[in-house]
Amino acid sequence: MGSDASKKSAISEQRQRLIIVISLASISLAFFMVISLLSPPPAANNTSNLKGNGGSMSKSDSMVHNIKSTNDNLNIKLATPAVVEKPIVKVTDNQKSEKEVATIRADLEAQVRAIKKTGVIMETDPKSLELTTALQAATRDLLKVRYGDFGTKNYRIKFDLEFQSTIPDFETKGKDGSLLIELAPITLIPCSVYNFLEIARTWKKGAFHRNAGHVLQAIARSDITQSMPFQEYNKEYPHKKGTIGYAGRPSGPEFYVSTQDNSRNHGPGSQQKHNPYEADCIIGTVIQGMEDGTVARIHTMPGKEFLSDKKKWVLIRRMHILVPGDGPDGYVEFSTSPDVIPVD
Repeated sequence: MGSDASKKSAISEQRQRLIIVISLASISLAFFMVISLLSPPPAANNTSNLKGNGGSMSKSDSMVHNIKSTNDNLNIKLATPAVVEKPIVKVTDNQKSEKEVATIRADLEAQVRAIKKTGVIMETDPKSLELTTALQAATRDLLKVRYGDFGTKNYRIKFDLEFQSTIPDFETKGKDGSLLIELAPITLIPCSVYNFLEIARTWKKGAFHRNAGHVLQAIARSDITQSMPFQEYNKEYPHKKGTIGYAGRPSGPEFYVSTQDNSRNHGPGSQQKHNPYEADCIIGTVIQGMEDGTVARIHTMPGKEFLSDKKKWVLIRRMHILVPGDGPDGYVEFSTSPDVIPVD
């Protein structure tokens, strides 16, 4: 019995030693793995070093190397890709785009139209004067952006006319005619000038349809369908013979050519009593067509005042916007409207 107990005790001690050895080995292995994971990886060798050492890259190592080499050659940084920003075109002295200037102007125009509806005498009302002055400044900015800044030189518009067979001299002079208009300086009446340029740029059709003693009035069909936001007038540019003005109160978009000095007929205090300052808006002056007889020819339309018979009208088939440039007369064409059909 004593011998068996001694044998069992020896076997038990051997098992315990074995368990301790295995446990220590496991702990050592785990410790080694942790140290390996925490240690930084060795620097990667490039292809030349590998070849020099007689080694070879695995397929995955080769792909990584090729990508890195290509990116280095093209100077590409994958971590920070280049961002291509769309350039913003800056225009005018205050560094605003055409859209921004147009938005500012549209907001001011809405305010001016609103105060106009109140019936206040805008020519003497401080708030009205403040708003109209701001609108004029914004309009000058938009004119320069949209049509060009030419300093003291003025914009021009050429009318292509068509005389119909009812005109008395049709057999001798035919159907074609033209008028050349020089618009007023934008320093004086920018809103009137801008409005007429927009009429010309979007022209659809029109005609001289009124043959009065003092004016030749025309209908205008374009994208501009509203009258002027206010009665813009400057005493330095009165309604002299040959000037172009907007018809009606409020003015436009119909217009007329003055065949005489109409300073009293269309100037301040005319056509109504309550406001001695209000006048028709002026656009510009005929610089070709007054002296060569074109205006006088339009004046021979058969009939007086408003002509109901459309066959007696003088059609305005096209409008050409001209701006200062290197053309033969110092101007070049900016835009032209389509060759339109006669007015319905």
